[in-house]
Amino acid sequence: LGWRFSIVCLSVCRCRQQAEVMSGTLRSPDYPKPYPPNLMKQWHLWAPEGFRIQLKLTHVDINPSRDCSLDSLTVRVIFEPIINTKCELSAEPITSEGKTITIIFQTSDFNPEFHQHTGFLVNFKKIDVDECSKADPKNGSGSVCSQMCVNTVGSYYCSCYSGYTLQPDHQTCLLSCNAHIFKQEGRLSSPRYPHPSPPNLSCTYVISVEDHFTVTLNFTDFHVHSEDGEDAEDGPRCLHHWLQVTVPDSEPMMLCGGRSPGVIATDSRTIRLDYKTGDEGLSRGWSLSYSSSGNVKVFYDGEPSWTGLGLASGCEEPEPLLNGGVTLLSGSQNQQDSVIQYHCNEPFYSFPWGENVTFTCEADRKWRSVHQDLPLTCTPVCGKPTRIIADYERILGGREAPAGAVPWQVLLNIEGVRVGGVVVAERWILTAAHDLKHSRKSMSSEAVQVHLGHTNLKALLKSPILAASVHIHPEYNNSDGLDRDNDIALIRLQQPLTFNAAIMPICLPAENRKYVAGMMGVASGFGIVDIYPLRIPKNLNYAELPVVDQETCRHSFTELKKRRHNLPRLTDNMFCVGLPEGGQSSCLGDNGGPFALSDDGQFWAAGIDSWGVDCGKQGTYRVYTKVANYLDWINQTIHDNGGF
Repeated sequence: LGWRFSIVCLSVCRCRQQAEVMSGTLRSPDYPKPYPPNLMKQWHLWAPEGFRIQLKLTHVDINPSRDCSLDSLTVRVIFEPIINTKCELSAEPITSEGKTITIIFQTSDFNPEFHQHTGFLVNFKKIDVDECSKADPKNGSGSVCSQMCVNTVGSYYCSCYSGYTLQPDHQTCLLSCNAHIFKQEGRLSSPRYPHPSPPNLSCTYVISVEDHFTVTLNFTDFHVHSEDGEDAEDGPRCLHHWLQVTVPDSEPMMLCGGRSPGVIATDSRTIRLDYKTGDEGLSRGWSLSYSSSGNVKVFYDGEPSWTGLGLASGCEEPEPLLNGGVTLLSGSQNQQDSVIQYHCNEPFYSFPWGENVTFTCEADRKWRSVHQDLPLTCTPVCGKPTRIIADYERILGGREAPAGAVPWQVLLNIEGVRVGGVVVAERWILTAAHDLKHSRKSMSSEAVQVHLGHTNLKALLKSPILAASVHIHPEYNNSDGLDRDNDIALIRLQQPLTFNAAIMPICLPAENRKYVAGMMGVASGFGIVDIYPLRIPKNLNYAELPVVDQETCRHSFTELKKRRHNLPRLTDNMFCVGLPEGGQSSCLGDNGGPFALSDDGQFWAAGIDSWGVDCGKQGTYRVYTKVANYLDWINQTIHDNGGF
């Protein structure tokens, strides 16, 4: 039993109907129960530009037959002439070269009453393509960039070495040897020096220093092709190769040959050098150092006077980087050709493009980089705690969270009532609306204290953080105490947080994120851990709990309403968490706290604790606000109130 191969032709249009989800799980109907007969089920996945799709078969249990002729799982990788059909488990992931994949599950009616095969479970994720490792599509070889290629998430860009300019095709680098230099001293050399100069150059360099200073050139090496030898009666003839030195109000000096001009004192603050090479002949090039000297302005009785000798050089101090730093890689004291590197405070902050940035002190006394146009901003890393919990226990029972395992957890003190919350940005806390609005009255920001950064309750309460504003969802209206729809709110802090191992934001869910029954997540809080006798914890507690099927949850509360009429209604903006046998559940005091799901170790805020009945009892579940339904409101509220 294994794969079979044949030619595929399938329209891409149907694939684009699939919502853009970056990762998830697909399963056969009724999984993990036996699948039904006579099925023809298809799933279409597509990736955005710059991404590919990777499938991992984590479970395959399909009725075996020769060449999978009865029941089969088929993977069609679009743009590739292959159909992969499977009826047994493969450990190797399947990665598309194109942007689309179609999965087909087909079953027969052969002895359906006897088989107990459970079907399949497939995890998928959309992975970034490293365009820089691919060959140039124009010629099938080399790199997509003529010099340097920088891979970014979903794309790439080309950059050039110093002295080269990126052309309009955004791939090709051409030599650019024109410059206006403002630094008071430095070095200058011909393109590619000490290697021979390229042919057909036409370069112009202008050195300008401050008023009342003059430029002096000192050639340390010189070889520019001449038509005649050094011993010609009238000197070398500079017909096709030359270096011309022009000083205002003086005759230009045209230089060529192999004899160094030595020191040239110009007695001018501005000097121009024009370098020309032709098709024929070879010039090894030239190298020089230049300096400036002159009078320094001082004041006597308020009147300026020029006196003494002054020298100036170097770039200014590099700009500081918030939540990052700068390191000197080479050179010293910010002199010309010094190289510095900006970095973010990892693993809590990173550059959006994923790599550090280097700058060089150029001859114009400016720090310059091939990444000049990229914003030097360190962005927070979300949902990646430094401490990974190896196993999970129920909150109702008192398993304590290690420091750094749930760094997004927040404890709110609202007029003496303690509830939960979750960090989502440097100035923003996400929580439940019902804790901030009683009847028709909303709490003011003065009534809210925010505590975070500790797992110990006593240490946590020592240093409250003040709120700047409270933002309750506009459609939340719980006037009768039985309507918890839209139970979500944001709190803006007066000062931004600095993230570290103890404080880190959780990620927001991806757009159109699906909640699949059985997915395991982490509930956390400082609420009740035992009811009989009542016990409040001294430390943060956590539990791993599954997402409950929505119909199962709805049926549970329908049965409860037969005995208790004062229960909120379950809406599509809510989902349930817990085990049917009870015992493991978040509980009173965890209101507003997070339920976190993870993708490859990165946690995202799936839910905000809203309400429940008979905490931890058999047949009852905890109800959470579905955060994915409120992404537009969250992003708009943050944008309208000062941003992230």
